[in-house]
Amino acid sequence: MFCNPYKIYSSSPKWFTFDRNYTQFRYYLDDNPGVVVSDLWDDISLITSSGIESEGYSTQKPMALIDRIIKASSNEGDLVADFFCGSGTTGAVAERLNRRWIMADLGRFAIHTSRKRLIELQRKLHEDKKPYRAFDVYNLGRYERQWWQKESLKNADEEHRRVVLEFFRAEVLSPGAVPSPLIHGRKGPALCHVDGIDSIFTRIEAKEVAKAFAQAGAKECYCLAREFEMDLNLTTAALEKELGIKLKLIQIPREIMEKNRKSSPPFLEMAILEAKPVYRKLQGEKSRRVDIKLTKFMPSLAEVPSKELEAIKERAIKSGMDFIDFWAIDFDWHPEKPFNHH
Repeated sequence: MFCNPYKIYSSSPKWFTFDRNYTQFRYYLDDNPGVVVSDLWDDISLITSSGIESEGYSTQKPMALIDRIIKASSNEGDLVADFFCGSGTTGAVAERLNRRWIMADLGRFAIHTSRKRLIELQRKLHEDKKPYRAFDVYNLGRYERQWWQKESLKNADEEHRRVVLEFFRAEVLSPGAVPSPLIHGRKGPALCHVDGIDSIFTRIEAKEVAKAFAQAGAKECYCLAREFEMDLNLTTAALEKELGIKLKLIQIPREIMEKNRKSSPPFLEMAILEAKPVYRKLQGEKSRRVDIKLTKFMPSLAEVPSKELEAIKERAIKSGMDFIDFWAIDFDWHPEKPFNHH
């Protein structure tokens, strides 16, 4: 690179060639204001624990650093990927710079931190009347469970159900002793159903289980699963009215996969959120005002440490609204489209 400190006429050539195989470019200071960035970036401040950027994540990078990398490596509209996203700095900076982005991480805390950070950024952009985009969070692999199933359970679903029921302190029922293959155990007067290790308990499954348990004469059923379909509580409430059987949705705790685990971890009911619209007609206007009233809310306590569980559970029952981190509404929601909150 040649830099001339004196004024260069605009008619001067920008490049010249020594021979056929070698071309050298000449850059002029009057055409490139500022200081050329060196390969040693010591002008970016570190993040301190009390800094405004801090997300409390140990490997978090400064936004100024990621900003420089993205600007130097991409244009607006390009796709930026970070497969070890940590606290989500790459996504937050890419969104501000009008780049599309994909982030991935195996850590649950990283996913939670990144998701919360992007939601806060969307709020800020909305307040500043700047455009922002919706994003989806996908679970593309249940690696921990799959490894446990392969190494400890020898890929057997029946063994998985036995382990879950034993930790749940329920009686394991053999297939020949029950009228339906959907009945796997008994706890007190209630029967138990354990979903597959790699499955999501759906509305269709809930209806099939409810019918099978009703035919068996049960009034109460524990449905144990790793994951549940969205708004499943609405379906279970309708089934209780229709068939007279109460389905309790219990999340299987990941602690049962711990090596040499003997004590039973807490099995908690799935989070509950029920709401209804309250319509009010505005005086002198044709339009109506709609308020959303939360009628019932119980937060998910599956990730709460056992030592804190009792105190948190008591607080959740008395003032569950304290556990709502944020709320959002999509005025143009469609089940086939991403949730775009406003």
